[in-house]
Amino acid sequence: MSKTAPFKNVIDYFCEQMEQIILIATFIIPLILSVVIIYNAQGNKSKKILAFSMINASAVFIANYFYFIEDFSVYSYMHSLHVALVLLIYPSLYLYLKTLTENYSFKPKILVHFIPPIVFFVLYFVLFDLRFEHSERVSFLSNYRDDLFETGNEFITVEWLRILNVVAIISQVIGYSAAIFIISHQYHQKIKNEFSNADNYQIKWLVWFNLALIAIAILSVLFYVINPFDDSHNYLLMFSMFSMSIFIWLIGIWGNAQASIEFPSAQPYQNTDNNELESIFNNLVMYMNERKPFLKPNLTLSELAMALTSNRTYISQAINCFAQMNYNTFINKYRIEEAQKLIKQNPQVKIESLASQAGFGSSVSMQRAFTKQTGFAPKEWKNKKVAS
Repeated sequence: MSKTAPFKNVIDYFCEQMEQIILIATFIIPLILSVVIIYNAQGNKSKKILAFSMINASAVFIANYFYFIEDFSVYSYMHSLHVALVLLIYPSLYLYLKTLTENYSFKPKILVHFIPPIVFFVLYFVLFDLRFEHSERVSFLSNYRDDLFETGNEFITVEWLRILNVVAIISQVIGYSAAIFIISHQYHQKIKNEFSNADNYQIKWLVWFNLALIAIAILSVLFYVINPFDDSHNYLLMFSMFSMSIFIWLIGIWGNAQASIEFPSAQPYQNTDNNELESIFNNLVMYMNERKPFLKPNLTLSELAMALTSNRTYISQAINCFAQMNYNTFINKYRIEEAQKLIKQNPQVKIESLASQAGFGSSVSMQRAFTKQTGFAPKEWKNKKVAS
């Protein structure tokens, strides 16, 4: 026996145990997260959907576990449901973001998101589970990656069904990724038209969420199409599963920490002419100069409309029309002017104190808005004024 054999055996044993730990963690952690999210939901609709998404992901990874350890005797009973649950991952995450970023109410048309999972479950159940004996299903699942379209005429229909399934997954990746980008854009425009400190309401992980969704989806499809078992230590398996599971864990952790976002309901209004809007805008400017409501860090458009006994939509229209900017930029313009006055009065003022006195929610928010409007960071603008 080679002297290196015992060492190699230890390495192989360690790798096998790590594979098991990773595979088990992939479905245990989403299940734990679902319990935590449900506990913290307290009537929060978006978190309930997120919890469902975590449970669904956990079920997918349980089926993956039996598939990847090649226990096809057990997996054969899960195959049809597994296919359906995979097709539920993207719709459930999409609906979570939809309910999180807007006052989204469930309507019958929402059922369209569940059509692909239901259709493929029925097709696989009828054409695979009911049509073939357990031993035949096990044999097919054990060999179909290596013998595509060579497993016999009786499985040709299942092979084509599998290809359609891959096409459906790719279509979901493209469709839902595009939809999430649109949601992200619309949401950030929306908060800038309602909140004066939009940074407090941004979902900063949303763009990364979508990019990760695309990357992991591509990895998943490649893993589904390409046989990974040529690697004796299943390193490709470990990398793929760990990447997908981390992505799911992060969604659960971010979602659980995400505060509920409440937008006011839309108010009915009639079209107003420019004279009316100009009058509203003039009253707004007068109110801003005299009362300085912008010094309140969390001033909302609804609060401003209430103070002016007007409709929030009219106020927004007036700002867009006559100031040619959104509500967030309009309020920050006054805050920047206030910050400039404070700097002139006290050049030694600290940036943190300046942000608080001018009505900004944080020094980071002030520096971003200040640089965007003046071209200089507050400290640079202060030094320039002191030097002059």
